Amino acid sequence: MKKHYFLGQAARFRIKKTFRFLFSFGTRQDFDELKQDLATKYQVKKSQVYLFHSGRTAITLALLSRIPKDSKQDSKNPKEQPAVAITSLTCFAVVQAVKTAGYQPVFLDIDPKTLHFNAATLEKALKKYPNIQAVIVQNNLGLPCDMKNIQAVAKAHKLFLIEDLAHSLDIEYSDGCTAGSLGDAVILSFGKGKSLDASSGGALILRKSSKNQLLADPQIGSSRPKLSDSLRDRFYPFFSLLSRALSYLPAGKYNLGQRLMGVLVKLSFVHRSADAELDFYHRMTYWQAKYIHQELKNFHAPRGLLRVPYFVQDQQRTLHKLQKAGFYFDEVWYDIPVAPKRHFNKSGFNPADCPVATVVAKHLVNLPVYYSMQELSLARQIIYQDEVDIKLDKKMQPQVTKIEQLTQNLSQPTTWQDDWNLAIKKFELANFLQSPKWQKFNEILGRKTFHQTINNEAQVLMVVRDARRGRFLEISNGPLLDWSDPNLVNLVFSEIYQAAIKFKCVFIRFRPAIEDSAENQAIMQRLGAIKASFHLNAEHTVMIDLTKTEEELLSDFRRQTRYEVRRAEKLKIKVIDETNSPNIIQEFHNVQLQTAKRQKFIPPTLRELEALKQSFGNDFKIYTAYDVENNAIAYGLILIDGKEADYYEAASTPLNRKLPGAYALQWQVMRDLKKLGVKRYNLWGIAPEGQTNHRYSGVTTFKTGFSSERFTYVSAQDIPIRKFRYKINRIIENLRKKHRHLS
Repeated sequence: MKKHYFLGQAARFRIKKTFRFLFSFGTRQDFDELKQDLATKYQVKKSQVYLFHSGRTAITLALLSRIPKDSKQDSKNPKEQPAVAITSLTCFAVVQAVKTAGYQPVFLDIDPKTLHFNAATLEKALKKYPNIQAVIVQNNLGLPCDMKNIQAVAKAHKLFLIEDLAHSLDIEYSDGCTAGSLGDAVILSFGKGKSLDASSGGALILRKSSKNQLLADPQIGSSRPKLSDSLRDRFYPFFSLLSRALSYLPAGKYNLGQRLMGVLVKLSFVHRSADAELDFYHRMTYWQAKYIHQELKNFHAPRGLLRVPYFVQDQQRTLHKLQKAGFYFDEVWYDIPVAPKRHFNKSGFNPADCPVATVVAKHLVNLPVYYSMQELSLARQIIYQDEVDIKLDKKMQPQVTKIEQLTQNLSQPTTWQDDWNLAIKKFELANFLQSPKWQKFNEILGRKTFHQTINNEAQVLMVVRDARRGRFLEISNGPLLDWSDPNLVNLVFSEIYQAAIKFKCVFIRFRPAIEDSAENQAIMQRLGAIKASFHLNAEHTVMIDLTKTEEELLSDFRRQTRYEVRRAEKLKIKVIDETNSPNIIQEFHNVQLQTAKRQKFIPPTLRELEALKQSFGNDFKIYTAYDVENNAIAYGLILIDGKEADYYEAASTPLNRKLPGAYALQWQVMRDLKKLGVKRYNLWGIAPEGQTNHRYSGVTTFKTGFSSERFTYVSAQDIPIRKFRYKINRIIENLRKKHRHLS
């Protein structure tokens, strides 16, 4: 039977979470603890936090806090009425809240990249509407807006700045500031489909003292919601779960789940999110406060997209195709500038004032990020056929153009490979693992490879690896893309997922070319990736900056390392580039086999070494260190690609225990690489910091002698395709890892 996917209808609530929500009970203490936690989170006093039954109530009261109680605002001239600047792609709830507070909404046109207005648009609006007193930013779908510059404009014009985080709880702006840390007021919404979904609820965090005594009224936000509203909120996830379950039952062309939800809406057992009431007196329920408090503990900052936006040529046609594939919609977000359509005529929106938002709303389709990679990938296949881009021309008018995906794979001409090499140079941490050379190396070994250029913005080389425990798709040091662009990340991994399905892989394993950090770990979590049980290439390494002078490089060496380099000179140890020497690969292989026996590691095969030479050509180097009697001491295999060279393999004779051949070899390699114009020397794998029993602990002492600056990539990540077989694979890998002392 065809699987069904729900957009909305509490799709984030699985069985366990649904019943935890249904049987959640709270007390006044839970209510107060949530207020205290929010006060701590947003650095205000507990008395500056207010919890309501809806987010729109919080917006209204935030605006009313700026109006003195005895103020008269009865002008009928729009240019004399106090106004609030809001984005032109918004929900009617925001418009309703603004009007209820006695303000006139001024819609600001959007940038199609952020789906939000920018600082320049706000500045322009202030000239036309000098009566604007406040501005609301809302980071549509979780896309960060131009907050730094918007804040500067708001400060310059003394505007009351409100951050509405309904879509963007804990995201980060481009300058690293967390959303909610900059506004004079912060609005949280816990309604259906929001960043933290509790069916209903809202919070106001007020940083500026109120000019209106309304918030001091003990009746405000003090009454328990009506029993009917509370029951609707509590049972909404359960009804949605039941609706999704019924959708699997065969009923011809009818979907029983959708039919049930339609009946529940008509009977008012379920409220659509945009239809909630605005009232000042009903507080958040205690049980919702407890649930939200628990959920906030599981939030891992920084967060990202709430929904993935796509632009398509024909919105209705694409939605129809998605529905035929099993995607069922309760409501479509932003298919009109002020959504939903049933409230649009009450908004006062003028399409002529906001042409970009008007065009965007006609072409926008967006999907929740909490869907699995499989679900998003299926939707991507449908959207892909109709995808367009929207850009602004010189007159700042929206232009819709068809997206042509550039897909390349096996046996490409030399000119195309030159383009590939050029494309990866713009990525700071790119190296040979995402290059045409690495593709050729794998193809020589008989492995299937697949390369894609996606939207001219991302590069990914995938290698199909056949292992006894199951086939998997390997992406080393990639994909190469702007990881700060969540839309691009989702697009790229949707394509990768499709490749894994095509090649019948059990799982995807990738080690991205980004530094390990809390922010980058959060990106992996949002992808649904799992930390791999086994490493992929060098995850912990030492990077040598070859732009430094030789004197500076030497000064960075540990004192013992400098001593060994100088001792090698006194002992007249010579280092020779023997790349072109006859039989050097066979000689290197023979010595490495002996080294591997002593140090207990698995060396590359002779065939793999020869394939490296064939693939890398002049960028393949083998160095040998000799003593004064021409006895080999140490060998180093170096691979070069672009700005980076890598100390890929090593071998040594027993003489290396007595003589500093390896030290001399590394120093000579660094000097030669500098002459070639290489900017960075990657010493490859070392042990994680603090793991003294790790198998690499000995070589770590040697490598860190050349620089104390360690570098750690985000560790290898897995995306399971066939979950049962993946679990078996993970058990086997954990056993192997323990046996090989790699943990």
